[in-house]
Amino acid sequence: MLRPPHALLLALLPLPGLMAAGVHQHGVAQLDLVIEPPLIAVAFSSPLANLTGFEHAPSTADEQQIWDRALAQLRRSEELIRLPAAADCSLSRADLHLPFIPETGQQTSTQAHAHDHAHEGSDTGHHADLMAEYQYLCANSAALEALEFPLMQVFPAIERLDIQSITPTGQHRHTLTHGQTRL
Repeated sequence: MLRPPHALLLALLPLPGLMAAGVHQHGVAQLDLVIEPPLIAVAFSSPLANLTGFEHAPSTADEQQIWDRALAQLRRSEELIRLPAAADCSLSRADLHLPFIPETGQQTSTQAHAHDHAHEGSDTGHHADLMAEYQYLCANSAALEALEFPLMQVFPAIERLDIQSITPTGQHRHTLTHGQTRL
């Protein structure tokens, strides 16, 4: 079957549409993965409480520090997603979709392309989710035999990571729990 290069990946982006439909469960995060060589797209979504311990805009200096630390960790994709060195992948895009506009308003990132997006009107004082999207280009996609997702080590309040993936071999579902990082 002949298809345009990267048609599957392009059809699925932006990834928010791929994310599990509105599930908000503390202790659980979702990760969607699309591999369409040479591209890899990852979308990670979690209740904000899993990442910071609260689900509202930071209101104290301590909460602001926790918020800033969580955002900094999410911007360091190499600590959250480990691709095999032999695949020779490079991050081409990183986006954070924030549940509210941060006080600092700063967009600091060392990535090739990074944006923080706030969703206005979503700071209702109830449930808040944060999503991060990462896109990679890999020079040797054949080496993508296993991926590491140490998210639960970085954010220990995540007890379960539900993964949906679309790869050249088909659609897959996986669940990782504490102590498991390899897919």
